[in-house]
Amino acid sequence: MEVDINWFAILGFAFGVAAVLRWIFHDIANFTNTPKLIISHGPFVVNWQSIDTEETRRFVHFEVISKKGRFAHQCTAKARIIKHPPDVTILQEEYPLHWADAPYSTVSTKAEPVDIRAEAKRLDVAFTTSFHSGQSWLAMPLALAAPDKVPQAALPPGEYTLEVVVSCENGKGDAKTIKIISPTEGKDLLLLTLAHP
Repeated sequence: MEVDINWFAILGFAFGVAAVLRWIFHDIANFTNTPKLIISHGPFVVNWQSIDTEETRRFVHFEVISKKGRFAHQCTAKARIIKHPPDVTILQEEYPLHWADAPYSTVSTKAEPVDIRAEAKRLDVAFTTSFHSGQSWLAMPLALAAPDKVPQAALPPGEYTLEVVVSCENGKGDAKTIKIISPTEGKDLLLLTLAHP
């Protein structure tokens, strides 16, 4: 008895299996190479003295890294106020946050995105200034340029619970729940990390 072998069917099946294996391998490779942002170190407090004026600012910030140094493209950060003092009116739902090396001005309300590799990037969350006492501000780029002209970023004295979220175009982000103690004296600005829900 003679058996007919359909070589076209066998080759078609082999090519189909190879295509599926290639697709699976490609997905696994992409998954393992996808950047993952981590709000890693902090919170830190730093005092900054202007070289042009007599102004002193106190910043609370975190450092953000890309896990395993993978290239994270167009990274942004925002804060959302979850809880605030009962006598404070919130004027905005989400606040873009400032990366320390990115420029800011009185013209733009958005934060400039940054690329993150192995070196940590500093993410400013809030600040006080010696020129305007009695409260702190969220570190929106516009507020950094002109704090007295940006009431939506002002944090009158009290305790605030915020969610800080970092994200990038080509990978996964991270989030932290924090508490900011907005002081009447700038030197008392404080930020605490809470367990993320």
